[in-house]
Amino acid sequence: MDKILINKNIVELNDFLSLVNNLKETGKYLLGIVASDERKFDSKFNIKYFFGGNGIIDEYLVKVDEKFQSISKICPAAKMYEREIHDLFGLVPDGHPDLRALMLYPENWDFSVQPLKKDYDNLVPKVKEYGKYKFKEVSGEGIFEVLVGPVHAGIIEPGHFRFSLAGEPVLQLEIRHFWKHRGIEKVCEGKDFNEVMNLVIKISGDNNVNIAISYLQAVESILNIELTERAKYIRMIYAEIERIWNYVRDVAWIFMDIGFALPAQNLFSLQEELMRLNKSLTGQRFLFNSLTVGGVNFDIDSLKIKAIAETIERVEKVMKECEAFILNSSTVLDRLEFTGKINKKTAEELSLCGISARASGLPRDTRIEFPYLIYGKFDLKPVLFESGDVFARTALRIKEIYVSKKIIGDLLFNLPEGDIIVAYENKPEAYKYAVGNSETARGNAFFYVMADDKGKIFRLKYIDPSFRIWPSIQYGVLGNIIADFPLINKSLNLSYSGNDM
Repeated sequence: MDKILINKNIVELNDFLSLVNNLKETGKYLLGIVASDERKFDSKFNIKYFFGGNGIIDEYLVKVDEKFQSISKICPAAKMYEREIHDLFGLVPDGHPDLRALMLYPENWDFSVQPLKKDYDNLVPKVKEYGKYKFKEVSGEGIFEVLVGPVHAGIIEPGHFRFSLAGEPVLQLEIRHFWKHRGIEKVCEGKDFNEVMNLVIKISGDNNVNIAISYLQAVESILNIELTERAKYIRMIYAEIERIWNYVRDVAWIFMDIGFALPAQNLFSLQEELMRLNKSLTGQRFLFNSLTVGGVNFDIDSLKIKAIAETIERVEKVMKECEAFILNSSTVLDRLEFTGKINKKTAEELSLCGISARASGLPRDTRIEFPYLIYGKFDLKPVLFESGDVFARTALRIKEIYVSKKIIGDLLFNLPEGDIIVAYENKPEAYKYAVGNSETARGNAFFYVMADDKGKIFRLKYIDPSFRIWPSIQYGVLGNIIADFPLINKSLNLSYSGNDM
């Protein structure tokens, strides 16, 4: 099992605000907030705050009855977590600047009903009108609004974007998501770890391998399972292949959004080749069901090693041509540079992760900060850009494809012999919990898993990188023209389904 260094602390409610200030001053940043109804054995609701930094995760437990101190004014990254806790548990974050419902449920939902309380009886409240959602307004002469979504012309999922404009420049963008809440956290309660695995891989399908790695890291820690070396290598190979095909697709869509269809189609063809490789390895184009509790479901033989090596060589060749084309085309650079800029300070305040953070100069990469599997054996350095614009996010993806290609090559060359799965009969200790961390193509995937007294799931919380990053686009579009919004959006390429579970 992966060993995550966690400092556990219990703090008093009134002392927490000053503590958060001190944490930020020492370079710590918010990884996630997890609320849990533990009144059954602790008489309180527990709220756990996880702060990362310097290779260690600091956990702070605050016990609450009905109210807790909001930290969002000094830690803006906490704002969405606190709103979510308010919706799902009915706990009130005292001092929160914006307690509008996230729309996890329809607007005619009775918000006195909180589904993540353990005494929730699964009954849907009577449908009636409880009020309307009030959007923020920008007033002044010549100000007008453009509404986009929630239903879009393409096949993407629903999301509502409300622009306030003066002429062409964007003065404000307000995002409203959570149109298809699936209640995954509630559905997982009372299920065993393998049943939940089938749900976890559906959270955000294009990143399912890396999300599953995070979940399994937590579960295997609870069950005291030690993976074989071969299983660790194969998990990493699948994870890096997933990262590569995601980045190839992302760059292709960026080309499409600036009107360069030919290089885009070339990259889409490369993506198709990668997905056919996925199918040859696991029987699934998206690598679904490739991992399981205790190991992996599909081994890699000499023929598969050859196919992987040849494919990633072609990927590197095509991406180098693509990189040269970008750098030598003034038309391409004109569209990418200075567009959708998210500065380092904003990235820090919102605790961004993944490509979005590294493009703004923040060295946030879970593989390096909190090494898991055998990433710690690689001398990995975060690939960083400072400009925080579409160009930085595009160039960063290309550079990281080269890094992933090298990782896969080293893994294939040194692939150890042995079993790919270990048997286990461990029953977890009642109410034992663990966290999982992994680096998806979008950024940090964070799991909190607690077992109940029957060895089933008592509480599961997943925090997708998209949940952290979506608010940043509201800053990235400011001062840009509305026509650049699709490009800015594509350069972040965030998941709707991962955001709204």
